[in-house]
Amino acid sequence: MKFTRGVAIVVLLLYIFLWVLAVNGVSSLVPLLAVPVVLAVLVAFGVWLNRFVGITQRQQHFQDPPEDDESTGPSAPADEPTDHGDAHE
Repeated sequence: MKFTRGVAIVVLLLYIFLWVLAVNGVSSLVPLLAVPVVLAVLVAFGVWLNRFVGITQRQQHFQDPPEDDESTGPSAPADEPTDHGDAHE
């Protein structure tokens, strides 16, 4: 089991335990415990509304990091222009 999955399970069990405490008399926990539930409902409603209206999810596009070029390092002289190949003259 991965570390993140284990942490998620422990947090979920703690959350359920706090709800059990809230149901059994610690009523001051109810507003704090209701916040994640309300946020989850709002996000689910937003996702449903996007699908209902027909808004499709955008594809993520990531840019590759720039390649290390010897002329772009800190040792390049300041008065010498560097050509990155992207400049349009």
